[in-house]
Amino acid sequence: MALNREGLPPALPWRSPRWIVLGFLMASFAWSPIVAMSFTAPPTTPLAVAYIGGLVLYGSALLIVLLDALNPATVLAADIRKTMLLIAVCAVLWTPTQVWAEPGEQPWAWLAGFAIAASALLTWQGGLIAAVVLGSAAAVGGEIFAGSPIPSLLTALGCALAAWAMCHVLVWMHRLWRSAQDGREAHADLAVAHERLRVSRELHDVLGQRLTVIALKAELAADLAQRDPDRAATESESIRDLANGTLREARRAVHGEATTDLPTQLQSARLVLGSAGIDTKINADPKTLDLIPPSMATLLATVIREAVTNLLRHSEARTASILISATTSLVTLRVVNDGLRKGSQESATGGTGLAALSARCAAVDASLIAGPSGEDRFELCLTSPRENGRPT
Repeated sequence: MALNREGLPPALPWRSPRWIVLGFLMASFAWSPIVAMSFTAPPTTPLAVAYIGGLVLYGSALLIVLLDALNPATVLAADIRKTMLLIAVCAVLWTPTQVWAEPGEQPWAWLAGFAIAASALLTWQGGLIAAVVLGSAAAVGGEIFAGSPIPSLLTALGCALAAWAMCHVLVWMHRLWRSAQDGREAHADLAVAHERLRVSRELHDVLGQRLTVIALKAELAADLAQRDPDRAATESESIRDLANGTLREARRAVHGEATTDLPTQLQSARLVLGSAGIDTKINADPKTLDLIPPSMATLLATVIREAVTNLLRHSEARTASILISATTSLVTLRVVNDGLRKGSQESATGGTGLAALSARCAAVDASLIAGPSGEDRFELCLTSPRENGRPT
């Protein structure tokens, strides 16, 4: 059985609030054909059958209008057309209902009143049109068949007002329910989109760096295969270990487990850069790391991972340094490498990785600056207030 967004079985169609409200509306509006049947006397059986058929058409037109009244996405022009259909069916019944009405009764005024109420539930424009047209017809019928337009007009408009007031509350509550449902669906869609963004971001962070290193080490292993088989085998072992570690981290990212622990990321940066033949110096005192709030530590780990990936992809670095410092009010991260490749690492500052990190840093009042520093050096610098309660 298919489940809804909340993981529960969907409600049966007849138990839907829309159908429940529609049932109450139809039970209320069913009085109009009942009154018409009760206070008219067609002279022959065929005419009675024909009259009943007309009332069935009237009930069908009422049902169409009431169904649309419970539909939140309707078009005004289509609503007016359906209102005009109901008015037309009601007008067709004007003559037989007036002629066959029992003495002193105004059954057609009841038909008109319920038609006006249904039209007003759909749109106020349709209700106004129905009130003018059917109210005028009720007044004319009262003048012709009862000698005064007032009773018939008051019956039609009074019935319309009473039915509209009683049923408008149900329609209003149903619309509130639909708005709440739309809000819940929008919230669920937003949560899904946020989760997809999180997974894509985590996979980008995990795979980008590791696959770059794997590609470099695979190229090195291929070059060493003939000259130094033992070292080539060692590099192949290292590739296998990196691939297994990458797979584990990708699985953790998909399952929502944190993959950006700062101490672990610093160790990974040393290992990855060292595997690529880059002399790496990391200056991050463990006591300093303990002073950094967890949310800020996660952001620093993410920036380090992106910086290392950028360094491997877009530079010819031989040396690199990572410095983390923290004061009572400020946290600073600085990543510097040589081997700046003109037109490559500089252009990478506008890529999706660093651009996305800049946006994330700005969201927590942090500043991320990346660019050339000297003739062949590239520097990435992150500064942020130490106490920051907003999520990264």
